[in-house]
Amino acid sequence: MSITTAEKEWLKRLVANKSVGSDKLQTEEKPRNKEIQSNTAKVGKGFEDVAGMTQLKELVVEGFINVLKNKECAEAYGIKPPSLLFYGPAGCGKTFFAEKVAEELGINFMKVVPDDLACTWIHGTQQKIGDLFRKAEQKAPTLIFFDEFDAMVPKRSENDSNQAYNGEVNEFLCMLNNASERGIYVLAATNHPERIDKAVLRTGRIDELIYVDMPDLEARESLFRWRLLKLPVADDIDFKKLASITEGYNCSDIDYIVKLASRKMFNATIKNEDKCYQKITQCLLEEAISRKSPSVSQKDIKEYERVRNEFSPKDEKKKDIRIGFHV
Repeated sequence: MSITTAEKEWLKRLVANKSVGSDKLQTEEKPRNKEIQSNTAKVGKGFEDVAGMTQLKELVVEGFINVLKNKECAEAYGIKPPSLLFYGPAGCGKTFFAEKVAEELGINFMKVVPDDLACTWIHGTQQKIGDLFRKAEQKAPTLIFFDEFDAMVPKRSENDSNQAYNGEVNEFLCMLNNASERGIYVLAATNHPERIDKAVLRTGRIDELIYVDMPDLEARESLFRWRLLKLPVADDIDFKKLASITEGYNCSDIDYIVKLASRKMFNATIKNEDKCYQKITQCLLEEAISRKSPSVSQKDIKEYERVRNEFSPKDEKKKDIRIGFHV
């Protein structure tokens, strides 16, 4: 009788977990060092920390936050809070924005990354998914944020070697179904929505997909203003010029540019005998920009535009949703 690839992997895991000097195989998974973030309310300034992004804020406030904060009125109109998926190029602030939504709501919050659900045992990840949603329901209302969502719910396959993934996706489908009726509200983020199983993206599981684009001129100017706000800067800073010469740079790039300039002035200050803070100048920032290339290539941007047209074809003529933040 032939043995499948999945069965081979299962046997390998059993052998790997056999105790030295013992004939008994371990049946329980060893505790992982990393645990899912505790289910408590996230405290912070909320959207006050988000530079620009008026359109995205309005969209989320009207379609998500207001519904949760006015549940009785929403129910009268037959409205339920949607599950949202933020997607787009890396480094544009999707994860940051989701965390700020949690701060705006002030309800219990759980952030989940792929490693939180990883398990070496057959069906172990399925159990973790179920436990996660049960824990969220016990402390409802709870907002769950899934980061790198594509790694958790990849496209299913009929291949034997992918049966474990198929089971995990099926478990997610079951748990996501009308989660809001159990007091569980879902936000997710991904750079690759095309890798997500299509069944997950159906209404009632993930209701709306929101494309978060690269920061435009206005957003980049806001980013520089926010990031430099509390730093020792010279009077010659031209924020509009900084924004104009950083076309194609994402939020993470701009944050890195400011850090480069800050680090140089920090070292200059500690070497100075009087320890007088050396100010960050326009010239220094432009030098930092010249040393940092955009993280997202034009080729990547074109691919994201293609993906956007596939997943949000009705948004083609709408103004891009662009995000900015300060750290």
